[in-house]
Amino acid sequence: MKICPHCGTSCRNDQKYCENCGAPLPAAGASRAYAGGSAGDRSAPFSDSRDIPPQDRVIYTDIIPHSIPVSIILCIVTCGLYGLYWMYRLNNEINEMAEDIQAPEGLLVIIFTVISCGIYGLYWFYQMGRKCDYISGVDSSSSVLYLVLALFGLGIIPMALMQDTINKALQ
Repeated sequence: MKICPHCGTSCRNDQKYCENCGAPLPAAGASRAYAGGSAGDRSAPFSDSRDIPPQDRVIYTDIIPHSIPVSIILCIVTCGLYGLYWMYRLNNEINEMAEDIQAPEGLLVIIFTVISCGIYGLYWFYQMGRKCDYISGVDSSSSVLYLVLALFGLGIIPMALMQDTINKALQ
């Protein structure tokens, strides 16, 4: 028997979704929980979870929409320090919404970016573009757009676009 990580209902081993709440059930070998929230285990990593239809995805009540203009102003006023927090929060929220249990936690992303002198940050922008496309349910190339903007030193724009994707997904 599988136990639903969302509501605690007992389900059969062959089920992919909980009978009670509709949340994805953990795969047979999945035991790693998402570190940034209370949603629990996910049934498959990001690359394998594209077969979950949007109506069957978990509703995230612990993620709230944030104002994009306020976030941009705070980044400017704090000389980029708020941008680190924003990057941390975006990373964790997008990974949770994209059901990517293998992605590094937000603090590790910031550490890797600093250690690699920004190179890991470029990779992060590319990956976040892929995940934002997945969350919004479109087949586009946001990843390339995010990477190009970050290469030209305009990383705040893809971060605003990521926040917009989160805000729209929560509506």
